[in-house]
Amino acid sequence: MYKIAIVGCGWVGQQHADGCRAIKGCKIIGMVDPQMELTKKVAAQFNTAAYGSLDELFKKDKPDIISVCTPPNLHRAIVEEALKKGVRHIISEKPLAHNVVDARAIQKAVKSAKATFMTAFCHRFVEPIMQIKKIIDSGKLGEVVFFRNQFSSRFDGVQQRWFSNPKYSGGGCLIDTSVHSIDLFRYLCGEAKSVSARTASRMAGLKVEDTSCVLLQNSAGSIGVIEASWNVAIGQAYLEVSGTKGKIIYEYWGPFRARFEGDKDWRDIPIKRDINRRFEDEIRNFIGIIEGKKSCGPGVEDGVRANEIIDAAYRSIKMKKWIAL
Repeated sequence: MYKIAIVGCGWVGQQHADGCRAIKGCKIIGMVDPQMELTKKVAAQFNTAAYGSLDELFKKDKPDIISVCTPPNLHRAIVEEALKKGVRHIISEKPLAHNVVDARAIQKAVKSAKATFMTAFCHRFVEPIMQIKKIIDSGKLGEVVFFRNQFSSRFDGVQQRWFSNPKYSGGGCLIDTSVHSIDLFRYLCGEAKSVSARTASRMAGLKVEDTSCVLLQNSAGSIGVIEASWNVAIGQAYLEVSGTKGKIIYEYWGPFRARFEGDKDWRDIPIKRDINRRFEDEIRNFIGIIEGKKSCGPGVEDGVRANEIIDAAYRSIKMKKWIAL
């Protein structure tokens, strides 16, 4: 039985708790958040204890696993404190940190403690993404020419949320949303070698970007186009990969199609696993790594690399040029 504590009781913390609850052999021993009214409400929902801090939690119990679901500026302190208290299994939400300095400090602490760590890039555990990975690796798609990924929506009220405060978030939609896309490019196409980006902000009272476009290129010449926005009336979430032998299009919560050389028309690819179970599936994978049943997952290195690419993307905006990675 794994005893799990979840730090952060916002939406994503509740998704982690819901995922843990679905896994046999996992027990949520506490929800941790200084906003006690919210913490007690969420803890009651998951039939567990409510704590205002890690200190309070450790006075009562010791978790085997810590799930970090707070704003990014708090990740480093939480990870370092948990490691000092003897926790050796940590899963942390993306981005790993709100800046590269903290991301690298987390990596150093994790390595020093020889801890098992996962950066929670949950899109890697969406069934169509895993199928796309297998198709690319099999060579059926040929060499990847284009990778295109967009996550866009209307984020009403973001001006009053921590997402819009760079002190907590590190930036706007580029670091918060496109961090997933950057990880997917690396996961599916290989390491990025250069980056260029542009941003815009039209939402009144917003201190960070509400729209961004990032271009990535790997050593083989594959080009990634990554788009994100909090300011569109008709949102989209899709991934499109074009290769020298075919093309795959996945619309989140929609069609999953492919067309290869010789095909007269598009073929629908069946999806068996509900996308809304991606948090459960990433936690299952993490436990599999702990138990030696899974060999890989997005580790601390992947979180650091995403932060480094994001930092370079922001520098690209200021310098108006491509940045080598």
